[in-house]
Amino acid sequence: MARSTTIKSLLWVWLGLSLLDIFVVRDFAWLLEHWDSKRVVVNFGLTSLAMLSLLFILNPIITRSRVGKNLIFMLIVVPMLVQSSHYEVYRSFASSFGFREFSQDPMLVLDLWLAQFNYLKSGILLLSVYGLLSLLIAPIKIVKWRYGLNVIGFVLLYLLTTFIWYGVGNFQNSVLAYYSTLLQISRTQVLEFKHEKPPVTPSQLPTDNLPNIVYIIGESLTLSQMGIYGYKRDTTPKLAQLEADKKLIKYNNALSIGTHTRLSVPYMLVGIEGIDPTGRFYQTPTVFNYAKARGYTTAFISAQDTHWGHIKDLFVDKDVDYFWHGVSMNKNTSVHKGADDMRVLNEIALPYIDKITQKKPPFFLVLQMDGSHYPYTAHSTQKHKKFLPENKPNSINAYDNTVVKTDDYLATIINKMRQQYPNSWVFYSSDHGQGLGGKSGRFNYNPHLKIIHNPLLISPPNSHYAQLLSNQDLPISQADIVPSILAIINMKPHPNINGKSLLNTQNPKRLRVVSQYMPTQHNDPNAVLVNPDLSLYTLDFEKMSVVLPNGKQTIRFQDWDEKYQKIFLDKLPK
Repeated sequence: MARSTTIKSLLWVWLGLSLLDIFVVRDFAWLLEHWDSKRVVVNFGLTSLAMLSLLFILNPIITRSRVGKNLIFMLIVVPMLVQSSHYEVYRSFASSFGFREFSQDPMLVLDLWLAQFNYLKSGILLLSVYGLLSLLIAPIKIVKWRYGLNVIGFVLLYLLTTFIWYGVGNFQNSVLAYYSTLLQISRTQVLEFKHEKPPVTPSQLPTDNLPNIVYIIGESLTLSQMGIYGYKRDTTPKLAQLEADKKLIKYNNALSIGTHTRLSVPYMLVGIEGIDPTGRFYQTPTVFNYAKARGYTTAFISAQDTHWGHIKDLFVDKDVDYFWHGVSMNKNTSVHKGADDMRVLNEIALPYIDKITQKKPPFFLVLQMDGSHYPYTAHSTQKHKKFLPENKPNSINAYDNTVVKTDDYLATIINKMRQQYPNSWVFYSSDHGQGLGGKSGRFNYNPHLKIIHNPLLISPPNSHYAQLLSNQDLPISQADIVPSILAIINMKPHPNINGKSLLNTQNPKRLRVVSQYMPTQHNDPNAVLVNPDLSLYTLDFEKMSVVLPNGKQTIRFQDWDEKYQKIFLDKLPK
């Protein structure tokens, strides 16, 4: 009788934890979205079964001492709190990338976590988990062989769901998914990369007719909030006027290279897209190297702290004639907030252009913006706060005001270049977009379209306008900017550079890769292959699995169409 009561108590505890997992750690919307997915049912079912087995194993510890109960409580509730907070922001559970990010900069991660902390959910989890564990009063009598089989069964089930290709942490029990991620980190191979960037042979061609070039790298700007791309709010009136005057071309089907600054920006400056687990990036000349070899005066002006992500170390070498970054203006520069974009433009960038053009060589300038990073309220000046009130630091009004700021910034420099240097080129692309709620989550964690389908703008000389316009609706990548610049300055690209020059007509059937599998940020073995219609295949190279565009069917990589496999096979570690 006592044993039967204890088993019933364990089942009630297990059921309660499972319901908390679905409705509090996640939410009802998650259930509505995934209830009919076979992969979700299998993953959640197996890990929930493993959790039930674990509760039977832990029962003696929970029931025999207060210390034991409190220890198990912490081992269960801490992962649930972490996963709940992560899901609240990103609509997904913590990954190995998140844990590595925490190990590199714990204060940054804690600051973001506290800023998004949901006190109600956390309180429910703390009280509910403790209350459920309090239902376990009497220990189950241990039968050694039965207990041993239970342990073996749990371990096998846990390892199966952790490492099988069909396993997905986001679909699993939150507690076990948390510990599975830690286990996966422990087995991740650490690769060493050769930093052997070949020199670029100086060009012998004349420089007299070379155009000045400005390449602007935006930050966290999503296409969906831009009036020029059809947003209901007039967030980009100045860019719209430039487009109407045929001084600007917007591209409607452009993708980012990666989902984070440390993925996109390094590769935006070499012109490589796709997975790069073996570090081809480190053996490829940068756009600065090419420009200098062609006879340009080169400059890199960033509103951000370029120590973050080692951007300065990667790009500022003997071929960068002038370098300036946000720390010089804002001593409190952080990952969240750099120097004010408009101050950098008006006090540093525009005066630099005026000064350098007094000399004979053409100039090549890269500007990196502070852009639309969170907290959004800090990324627009009072002049640009068009949409009020900004009730929260990361409200839609606050974000849209950062877009108004970017509109002003881009229009200012484009108008200057078009008026004073008619033969010049201006390129703009944001490093990644931003999830602003819903299925895309918030900020830029997952490769959702709001994160990877981003603005790409070009202001070309009149003589190239029609040529560039022909690619406006065709599938392109921000990796195409560097090859386009190399075509303009008549420099042959290194074989590693796989972006396409936008001066040529693009393939309407082109497939593009947006990757997290890159050494500039943890080599997280994930990527998406994107079709021209923006449907996408989601790849997990650790599990060697592919989620098909319908989001419900998963196959093994080896069972995928060979034409798709070939895109990745020669780039995977041998």
